Amino acid sequence: MLFALVSNQVLVVFSFVAFSSVVFFAIMIVLERPKLSTSQEALSIIGILVSTLGLFLASTSTAGGLTHLVTHSTVNPYFLLLGPVIPISLGVWAYLSFVAIKKLRLKIQTVVFNYSYGSLFVALIAYILFGSNSQLPTFSQIKDFYPVIAGLFVMGGLLLTLKSYEMTSGESRIEEIIVAILANGEIVPLIFLSYFVLREFTIEGIVGAFTVFIGLSILNSAR
Repeated sequence: MLFALVSNQVLVVFSFVAFSSVVFFAIMIVLERPKLSTSQEALSIIGILVSTLGLFLASTSTAGGLTHLVTHSTVNPYFLLLGPVIPISLGVWAYLSFVAIKKLRLKIQTVVFNYSYGSLFVALIAYILFGSNSQLPTFSQIKDFYPVIAGLFVMGGLLLTLKSYEMTSGESRIEEIIVAILANGEIVPLIFLSYFVLREFTIEGIVGAFTVFIGLSILNSAR
C-alpha cells in the first residue's frame, strides 16, 4: 500500500481496500460456515455489496471523483496487478484477528504484542530489500513525524478492532462482518478529514459515506 501511495497510485490503494470486506466474508463462509437463515444470508450479501459499493464510490473521491477519474487519471497496469494483494491481505488480517480473539481466546495485549512483532519484522525486511540506500529521517522536520503519528493511529484502530471482536456475541457471525467492514473502512473518515483539513469536497465522497452507512444498517438488520 505504501509503495503504491509513494508512486501516486492513490486510486489503486483505496479502491482495492474497499473490497477487503468481501474477502473477509468469503473466508468466513468457507472456513466458519456460519448458520444463517435464508433471509439473513440475503440481507448479509446485500449489506456487504452495498457497503463495498459505498467504500468504492468514496474511494474515487481521493482521485477527484468519478468524472475526473474517467477523464484525467492514469493507472499503471503494474499496480493493477499488485492491487488484489491489498484486499486479500486486509481480509486475511481481519480474519486472523477474529480467530485470535474470539476462537483462541487470546488476550488483547498478547495479540497487540504479536502484531507489533510481526510488523517490525516485515518493516526490517522491507527496509533491507528496498530502503537500505535511502537516508533515515532525522526528525528535524514536522513531516518526519507523520509516519509516527500514522502508526499510532493504526495501533489505536487495531486495539478498537480487537475489542470489538471481543464484545461480539458470536451468535450469527454477522457482527464480526460488521467489525471487519468498519476496521477496513478508513476511507470514510479520510473523506471528512480531507474536507475539514484540506477543504477538498466531492459528491462521490459524501454519497459513498452514506451508502456505507446504509449497507451497515442492512447488515445490522440481518442479525
